[in-house]
Amino acid sequence: MMEVFCSSMEVMKLKRYDMLIKSGAVDDNVYVVKKGIIRRGYPVGDKTITKSFATAGSVLVSWHSYFLGKPSFSFFEACCNSEVMCVTKERFDELIAMSHEFSQWALSIAHATLYLDEYKSSVLRGDIKVRYVSLIKNRPEVIREVPLGYIASYLGITQQHLSRIRKELVAGK
Repeated sequence: MMEVFCSSMEVMKLKRYDMLIKSGAVDDNVYVVKKGIIRRGYPVGDKTITKSFATAGSVLVSWHSYFLGKPSFSFFEACCNSEVMCVTKERFDELIAMSHEFSQWALSIAHATLYLDEYKSSVLRGDIKVRYVSLIKNRPEVIREVPLGYIASYLGITQQHLSRIRKELVAGK
């Protein structure tokens, strides 16, 4: 069944900073990251908050659009040149109806989404230096590929503060 799923998908190439899903737009497609890193964030006034980073194998969905047909609160943006595979909601729902095995897999994706949100909270605990070191240890690809401002937003600090932390770590403080 996964072969049928993959053959139902269209590959999309994204350049750094390309928007996959825009905040305020309805996009009920299901995406799988094939290559690269996609950030999920949301606007707050004139700033944006980075909520998560998706790497190869991650499934991306605007759940608000998928379930309710309403505009996405979040945006999904390429942090580097990336490729994603896309399948329409209609086709995804057909595959769920067609195969118990596929519907179990789709349910596990929903469970994983909930788990990863809680896991992030457990990994990114402590003061900012501890959280940054944890990010380096657990997500080195994010450190290598993602702009510093996005990492700062993810950690909930300014880019200047993150630069100071990085200098302290290099100096061994």
